[in-house]
Amino acid sequence: MPKRVDHQERRREIAEALFRIAAAQGLQAVTLRAVAAEAGISMNLVQYYFPTKEEMLRFAWQRVVELTAEIAGKSIGEAMKTGDERAIVRAYLTAVLPDGERRRMLAAVQIAYFAVDVTRGSQDPDQEPLLPHLVHAIAGLLQAAQEKGDVPAHLDAGLEADALATMSAGLVTGIMVDTYTAERAAEIVDYRLDGLFTGVR
Repeated sequence: MPKRVDHQERRREIAEALFRIAAAQGLQAVTLRAVAAEAGISMNLVQYYFPTKEEMLRFAWQRVVELTAEIAGKSIGEAMKTGDERAIVRAYLTAVLPDGERRRMLAAVQIAYFAVDVTRGSQDPDQEPLLPHLVHAIAGLLQAAQEKGDVPAHLDAGLEADALATMSAGLVTGIMVDTYTAERAAEIVDYRLDGLFTGVR
């Protein structure tokens, strides 16, 4: 019998080839031909799954979001079992820090997409933004902590969540250019949370 092809898995393999190119050279180096060569398959096969470069880029971004959520979900899930808002916020903030080769590559791909957005002056409407989800989750946790008295009630939970998410994004960039180690970035997160969760001892 002929081998059954897993079409979704083949799309993911193509996306992985795109990741390797984007992480090393930026999205400007991504073409159907380049991705086909990187994946070790024919350009016709790439076009079978992705007739245009834009469709391939959209799928690859969706895959980045999926993989990022998958990686982050493990540590966040463990933190949620504790019922401790500080631990959960910390998990959200540190889960995005690239502390290994795989996570560094995914972070580099996200930055490559972001660089295109900066040049264009806006994010592609077909790309699901990651930051708003992080801000929303953290704001809810801070509000819950305020109700317990662990975070001062006078603080604006939404603004604090924005500040924390922006800090985390900056730390990712810092790690990628070797300004910080992942360990130092985690220390910075802890320092910031210690100043927020003043009711926690």
